[in-house]
Amino acid sequence: MTSSPQNNQELNPLGKLLSLVALLAAALYFTGWVYRWAYFGFFHVEVTALNLPVESFYLAAFRSLIGHPLTILRTIITLSITALVILVTLQLIQKLQRFIVRYLGRIPLNLTNTQLGSLNFLYSLINELVIVLWTLAALFLLAQWQADGDAFRDAVNETSRLPVVTTVIREENAALGRNLDNPLVNPSGFRLIGDRNLYDKLLGKELTDTSSPDQPRVWRLLIDREGYFYIFPALPKRESKQSVPVLIIYESGNGDQLTILSPEVAEN
Repeated sequence: MTSSPQNNQELNPLGKLLSLVALLAAALYFTGWVYRWAYFGFFHVEVTALNLPVESFYLAAFRSLIGHPLTILRTIITLSITALVILVTLQLIQKLQRFIVRYLGRIPLNLTNTQLGSLNFLYSLINELVIVLWTLAALFLLAQWQADGDAFRDAVNETSRLPVVTTVIREENAALGRNLDNPLVNPSGFRLIGDRNLYDKLLGKELTDTSSPDQPRVWRLLIDREGYFYIFPALPKRESKQSVPVLIIYESGNGDQLTILSPEVAEN
């Protein structure tokens, strides 16, 4: 039993719609992945180590493209410029194609219909590849711009949206932290590998301290994934150029850890 031409015409728009949805989903996933990669890369955390859910990448993509009125304007301008660049590139390729055809026309090649069809397919593939590459480049830039801005904002205490964190760990499991009974005693019984200066910079600064308005120290939670807490001391000022150290704390399965999240710091 063969399908009628009318049925084929009815199914063809559905196939195009499904193809468009698949391309859109792939583009959004790519945009969200780049955003997550750039955002966590600011904190020197590899996004592949976090095992984030797939839906989070799509949410990140929408934030990168339409998360704010200024973001929407930037997206429109960037995609408009990208469309113009694509048109110019395709025109250049078309001129090059005409030159090649004119040059090959002087040479008796005696190409078969199959070979001519292969050449036409190659030209069409090049055009589609140009569109895809320029579009991906635009989405990459949009996602990275948004991620860099969001990461720097979250790294600075005054503008951070990340929750303030308090983590309580058993003494025998803490290589860095203050003793509640005697906060002047440093942790002992541990071995150090790597740069000691990084450890010494945080030693004695494990507690949030907002007594100094110029140099406040506030610990915030970057992300909590699969039993690992990524916390960092927020930068005191926006113009600060120093990097952000991130501590990775493993949540014990024995229930001997307490983590408290808060949207703000309690005043001393």
